[in-house]
Amino acid sequence: MDNEFLLDPAMIQEFLVESEELLQRMDQDMVTLESTPKDEELLNRIFRAIHTIKGTSGFLGFEPVVRLSHRAEDVLNDLRKGEIQLSKRMMDALLGARDQLGRMLADIREGGLKQYAIDDLVSELEIVRRPDDSSKRLGEILVAHDVISPSTLEGALQDQAAAAEKQKLGALLVEKKLASPAAVGNALIQQKQAAESNVSASAQTMRVDVRKLDELINLVGELVLERNRLIRLNSDLSLGRLAGEDLSSALSQSTARLSFITEELQTAGLKTRMVPIDLVFRKFPRLVRDVAGSLKKEVDLQVRGQDTELDKTMVELIGDPLVHLVRNSLDHGLETPDARVAAGKPRQGVIRLEAQQEGDQIVITIADDGAGIDPDRVLRKAVEKGLVSVERARLLTPREILDFIFLPGFSTVEKVTDLSGRGVGNGCCPLQS
Repeated sequence: MDNEFLLDPAMIQEFLVESEELLQRMDQDMVTLESTPKDEELLNRIFRAIHTIKGTSGFLGFEPVVRLSHRAEDVLNDLRKGEIQLSKRMMDALLGARDQLGRMLADIREGGLKQYAIDDLVSELEIVRRPDDSSKRLGEILVAHDVISPSTLEGALQDQAAAAEKQKLGALLVEKKLASPAAVGNALIQQKQAAESNVSASAQTMRVDVRKLDELINLVGELVLERNRLIRLNSDLSLGRLAGEDLSSALSQSTARLSFITEELQTAGLKTRMVPIDLVFRKFPRLVRDVAGSLKKEVDLQVRGQDTELDKTMVELIGDPLVHLVRNSLDHGLETPDARVAAGKPRQGVIRLEAQQEGDQIVITIADDGAGIDPDRVLRKAVEKGLVSVERARLLTPREILDFIFLPGFSTVEKVTDLSGRGVGNGCCPLQS
């Protein structure tokens, strides 16, 4: 790629920092938009983010980024103009584009763009602007994967058009045993891939509130003034202009002032590393949406305390454990809608994610209104795994029984899934609070 701007590392770095921040915000905004499709301000914000990424990418010559972001921008622009209505498939396509853009940015950070098979994703973004072509597109995906033949697809589309009641193509193919449910399911979710974390890359840079930098610079200025004062005292002493008593008083004042400035400077320096925990929290609306959809559960995620600040290193370290806990809440903690109704609960479960400062500590709470942990089930599993004898099991307190879930390799799940069951340390479900 022949582009003189690619020779400027500072410009590339600024582009990556800005674009990654925009993509992080888009995750939360897109999930919110799905539940409030009439929110024009939110839609405009998402559109501006994609537009910004596209424009800067074009300036720098990142053609694959431009191509994909341009197609996503077209969809969002049609939504803004009211020419199309937001659908789940459309949102899936937009989220798929957002994830692919994230992977492209990660590759740029690691050294440069690669070859990307984005034709299907680009086509999907074009198709969702023409909702009537959805059945045909699903069929084309199945044909491309040799699940069905072109002639079979044509016949199925004719049967679908002739049917008295509108039936989805996938359901029709499964009903006629022309395709397996698994094959149809894979075709439906082909464009959806989970965003890969790139913590190590993002750790190289961070944005700092300009007010914190101003405070730091002012303190450095105060430190320089105090240094000049000490230099002047040393000069006066060398020239015999200071008596012993005057020198003692001047040094005492300078030492006290220097001590104060250095303490303030240390505090200000530490503050520059403090970032809002929202950097971690903002990815959970998307995570909850995707996992809840795959589990066929209805979930309301309530997030509080996003402005609570932590050291950047700590924010990076807690990301993966929080993801694990939230996924466990979704998989194990919350019941299915039918089970909740049978238990007298609302169909929609609630997961609460909250951060708050208590003294000099930050407390992060993850809670759900699910059935909670079944101590008897945990104890049976512990006995089955040989972690405790039957005789000893009878003497355990409820608290001691629950402690088994924190052991590596322990899980109450009978079958390992993509979500859970591997026993990484709390394989049952998060404690309720």
